[in-house]
Amino acid sequence: MSSQFMKKAKIIVILIVIILITGSIHLTSHPRTQLTRFEQLVHDIFSPMQTALSRLNRSVISLFSSVANIGSLQKENEQLKEQVLALKQKLYKMAEYERENIWLREALDFKENEEHSILVSEVIGRSPNNLLSTVTINHGRNHGVCQGMAVMTGLGIVGTVHTVSARTATIILCTDSRSAIGAMVQDTGDLVLVEGDPSYSGFLLAKPLSKDAELKVGDVLVTSGLSQYFPKGMPIGRVAEIIPGRYQLSFTAYVEPFVDFSRLEYVFCVLCESE
Repeated sequence: MSSQFMKKAKIIVILIVIILITGSIHLTSHPRTQLTRFEQLVHDIFSPMQTALSRLNRSVISLFSSVANIGSLQKENEQLKEQVLALKQKLYKMAEYERENIWLREALDFKENEEHSILVSEVIGRSPNNLLSTVTINHGRNHGVCQGMAVMTGLGIVGTVHTVSARTATIILCTDSRSAIGAMVQDTGDLVLVEGDPSYSGFLLAKPLSKDAELKVGDVLVTSGLSQYFPKGMPIGRVAEIIPGRYQLSFTAYVEPFVDFSRLEYVFCVLCESE
């Protein structure tokens, strides 16, 4: 009897467990609007831990993503630097082309207004001792340049050719103390000699060639045309100051040249008529 009772009891217990499991599955298989007190307690206990783990997970993902992007960001940065450098070089070239165009237009205008042939040359070197002494141009004997030839810009006289090689020439600027140019006052025709200042002040010195010559501040000096190389009427500069000589018998005038010698890039060589 006892063994049969035990078997029946086991069967009943098994059935009860199956019923409970089935009921639990049935209850949890449908959406519920409320949680049990046990479930609420479990949620409240584990909520801070879940929050911390979630934040840590996002931080780790963000860190690995940033590390993975470092290489691509560095490469992109280098590419941007190269693009900026290329744009700067293009801007420099555009500025250079603009300056060249201005000079070429001046050369064309000068050629149209003058009867003499000119050769546009680029300044490729300067005197290492004094910027107001000499410059070197990229044309020489092979291009028709000869010693003594007049050199100028569209604004005025630059100087004269001093030495010549096959492909280059050295120009003595009119601000150099070795320079001497026959000139005259544009309004009166009074003759003067224009020389470079030995102190290299950037000004020219004008001395009268006759006792009757007169100069005043603001007078414009041009070439007299009495030189073999300088055509008549080429602008030189404007009188800035008159310095009386001893006993008022003579005077020296400081002349501000029309040309800015510190910024020479291109010059015009006035070719000899025989050329």
